Amino acid sequence: MFTNGGIAVDSWVRVEEQCSIESEVVGDEVQFTFSGRRGGELSMVVTEAGLEKVVEHFRRALDRIRSAEVGEPGAE
Repeated sequence: MFTNGGIAVDSWVRVEEQCSIESEVVGDEVQFTFSGRRGGELSMVVTEAGLEKVVEHFRRALDRIRSAEVGEPGAE
């Protein structure tokens, strides 16, 4: 959590099917902008190494979600 002048600031985004995700490469970084249905926006800037790390974590999380779905009764 970022603290500025004693005020703690925390940001989050819920990424779901309706969430708009835009990306732009600027130099050696990529800026992602997540826009929600309620008009808010969150930006995330990553380097190439940071993007590799994010992709690795997202891939593992996706694998865990999908393996949990397979184990649920009634899941196809």
